[in-house]
Amino acid sequence: MKRQVALDTETTGKSDDGTPGDHRIIEIGCVEIIDRKITGRHLQVYLDPERPIDEEATKVHGYTWDMLKGKPKFSDIAHDFIDFIRGSELLIHNAKFDTSFMDKEFSLMGLTEKTTDIATVTDTVSLARKLHPGHLVNLDNLCNIFGVSNKHRVQHGALLDAELLAEVYLAMTGGQSTFDLKIESSKGTSGTWKRPQGFKFKVMNVEDCRHAKNLSTMLSLGQAVKTGADENGNPLAGSNWSKEFTFPYLEKGEDEGKKEYKARVSAQKAELMQRFLDEKLTKALEALEAEDLQAYNEWKARVLGQA
Repeated sequence: MKRQVALDTETTGKSDDGTPGDHRIIEIGCVEIIDRKITGRHLQVYLDPERPIDEEATKVHGYTWDMLKGKPKFSDIAHDFIDFIRGSELLIHNAKFDTSFMDKEFSLMGLTEKTTDIATVTDTVSLARKLHPGHLVNLDNLCNIFGVSNKHRVQHGALLDAELLAEVYLAMTGGQSTFDLKIESSKGTSGTWKRPQGFKFKVMNVEDCRHAKNLSTMLSLGQAVKTGADENGNPLAGSNWSKEFTFPYLEKGEDEGKKEYKARVSAQKAELMQRFLDEKLTKALEALEAEDLQAYNEWKARVLGQA
């Protein structure tokens, strides 16, 4: 029996050289694979890091220290965690990052064992580069290449990423040698990865500002895509996300100037935003865009010398 565990962690951040520094683990996600089958047995823990979380890290995974205060400390769950992974082959995407954090947590507890003493470690980044040289090997792109749906991955989460990694690993090492690895294709010529029947991913919470920004982006993209026509033959725009995302396709008139056409598109976008975003989401989006603009202006002042 071959037992493997797909593993991922989320952290408070990392030091400038990529090492843990003073940073800590805030979430661990593990998914068990036995004889190349996902068993449904998993481990997920949220941890109180006993320190603030960097803003940049929060933007990636959505967690703040206030959300995690009162959760167990790493030392509270360490032995259960070690029992879960002991003797297995750990599948970790960019293993050096995660194992360095785990080794630090073990050290803070006074344990002499390191991750590689507890389990063997396979870095799936290195494996993907070896199997498919010349291609992007981040998890999102590997999902696209092997037909593993990651539409629900709005933000990073340790268990969610471990679940996706387990599926990517099985698809990547399943002997399907005729995949078309062009990024634009995203589907293999011999079939795609089939998710086990009845398997459900955890639904991730999304901040209001990120949800609003996503809706705004989808609407802008939808405006440029002709999806069909109404009963009178007038062209429609939108997407296949939902029938709600269907609206008139605005074509540029022969005698219409670029500015006038752009103004019509902007007016339609404003109308659509009112339809899909309530007051709370609108304010969240305005705050996010103001923050992004401030960051951009600071960058111009710092790098380009423009006030």
